[in-house]
Amino acid sequence: MEETLSSAFGPRDLDASKHTVGTVTIVGGSSRFAHAPAIAGLGARAAGAGLVQLMVPVESRMAAAVLVPEATLADLMPGTETPKCDVLAIGMGLGDGEQAEAITEAILAGPQTRLVVDADALNAIARRYPGGRGFGPFPGKELVFTPHEGEAARLWGRSREAVKANRRECAKELARLYGAIVVLKGPGTIVTDGERVYVNDSGNPFMAMGGMGDLLSGIIAARWAYRKGEALGSASAGVWLHGAAGDELVRNGSDFSLVTMAAKVGSMRVALDKGKEST
Repeated sequence: MEETLSSAFGPRDLDASKHTVGTVTIVGGSSRFAHAPAIAGLGARAAGAGLVQLMVPVESRMAAAVLVPEATLADLMPGTETPKCDVLAIGMGLGDGEQAEAITEAILAGPQTRLVVDADALNAIARRYPGGRGFGPFPGKELVFTPHEGEAARLWGRSREAVKANRRECAKELARLYGAIVVLKGPGTIVTDGERVYVNDSGNPFMAMGGMGDLLSGIIAARWAYRKGEALGSASAGVWLHGAAGDELVRNGSDFSLVTMAAKVGSMRVALDKGKEST
């Protein structure tokens, strides 16, 4: 897997254009989570997507236009045709009603072949296919599921505690049940196709905040769109990059909120070490 990760970040061709380095479409957003698809769009942009297309409801259009000004916008509603792209990511802030289920089902049955499925789209699948029952393979589809432990529990049909106690087993079983690459987020994020397993070692606890999952979905989509190849390696590379960027922010003091917390923890460790020395 180390070779796969190192090969995922090769130099771009000198004649690269925005069309050749990957087009990503983000489908999500609702009145409650208006910014979620914009955060995913920022992740896709930062991870190298040449074109980012945001398919969002009216509540998300202002956030999308301000935060990702170079992205194109399309209205999100049942029956709307999705823009052509290399990878489509769905679910960030989509909501939990019947409309979210209808949109998710339409995307799964639609023409897009490479899909990153996150958040509310995963919950929609879990409601319709609990424990994977009745979830048949969609012809020609490559799927990457990106659940946290709560979403994984709903997909698996077990408790969150069971997932936490059996992370590797859960991730592999979900991959087999749903025919997807599974990215089980958390400390030591697990990426698996049901057989091969990558356990990520980048990232830090100061990344535990709302929106990090949306950002990760955009990053994975962009790396997959750029490589246009094997999904397991692309997802693993995206997970590593996401964590490494968080580590770099803490290391360089580039993000006030992260570093303030890190400094407090550092002060506590110094105090503890001094206490140990004096005893």
